[in-house]
Amino acid sequence: MSKETTPKRREFLGRLAAGAVALGLTGSIPSALAADRRIRYDLKPSDKWLTAITGKHRQFFDMPNHENGMGLLHVRNYLNAMRDTYHVTHPDVTAVVGLYGMTTMLGFNDAMWQKYGLANPLKVMDASKVAATSNVFYNAPGGAAALSLSGAPIPIPADSSISALQQRGAVFILCNNAFNIWMGLLGGDKSADLRKEFEANMLPGVYLVPAMVVAVNQAQMHGCTYMYL
Repeated sequence: MSKETTPKRREFLGRLAAGAVALGLTGSIPSALAADRRIRYDLKPSDKWLTAITGKHRQFFDMPNHENGMGLLHVRNYLNAMRDTYHVTHPDVTAVVGLYGMTTMLGFNDAMWQKYGLANPLKVMDASKVAATSNVFYNAPGGAAALSLSGAPIPIPADSSISALQQRGAVFILCNNAFNIWMGLLGGDKSADLRKEFEANMLPGVYLVPAMVVAVNQAQMHGCTYMYL
């Protein structure tokens, strides 16, 4: 269903419900109206991230590519605009960021980046234009105004880092399917052992979800609007 079709359908169903109430015909409201309501179901342990979505204003950022920090900058800009223009901050606004594809490894700490040279397959260069030896997306060097990244058209402000966004209530989720693929690429027939090591080195507060294609649907059922980065 297109973005244009969904609002029109909801507007139509809303008018239909209002008309039925006015006429005393509430029993005849079509089943489509009930189906349009947000679906609720018992949460699995892997769905715990959904409980972190607290805001009345909530948006899902689909981020399969790191774009040298530009994706995180968009998340920061969303939170800044909600704060500066609409005076809404956490916990009344929540940004959810989906990590998979070429952003999967953003969910792991410096030790993994250094040990396995993750910057090389991701083509991540630090501010000195050499392959990064740490997860430069997680935080900025002490006191720095920008992330230690090169390749973006503009410097990426320090408050665009994953840790800074988490402090403002942003929820980061990581796709298990993509995780498995990366473990196969890096570990070959030792991928199971490698996965255990990576699991022990996930960034604090990052949630592992079964599949991003399901998580996007779950986020929308929990009231998130959607943006592809």
